[in-house]
Amino acid sequence: MTSMTETFRQALQTALAGRETVSIRSTLIETLERDPSKGEISAANKAARRIAENGDAVLISLLPDQAGADAYVPTAPGARGRASNYLTLDEKIIKDLPCRVEFATEKWDALIDEGIRLSQQMIESDPLLSAVLPGWKAEPRAEERARLMTEAAGAS
Repeated sequence: MTSMTETFRQALQTALAGRETVSIRSTLIETLERDPSKGEISAANKAARRIAENGDAVLISLLPDQAGADAYVPTAPGARGRASNYLTLDEKIIKDLPCRVEFATEKWDALIDEGIRLSQQMIESDPLLSAVLPGWKAEPRAEERARLMTEAAGAS
């Protein structure tokens, strides 16, 4: 008998085979044909994280208008402005919204870092953004990982 997490992992991978960006919650609702319980949502998020840990997709948090036509839109009051988790293979979304990446393997670092550099350039070249985000500096993922490893080694 397969576990709930494994069942949801297969459903998410099947959905990813047909679309570049899939909503974890929408896929769960389609699979169950009803609203999921908290435990089922937790199992689906665990399955999505495993897919991202394998490097098969990027786990990203998006607002419904950022995710495109297939976005999950919660129906609760004020929920349209709430982000949901998605799995994506869409390089444009990853590059345009690197700050929204929840989990990605090193396989995706170059693309995420390119997005971070583009965001940094956009902020620096826009006086309004520069004023709103003074001193904002993005750190490429490879450099951040090296810094954290050095700090951890120094703390040991």
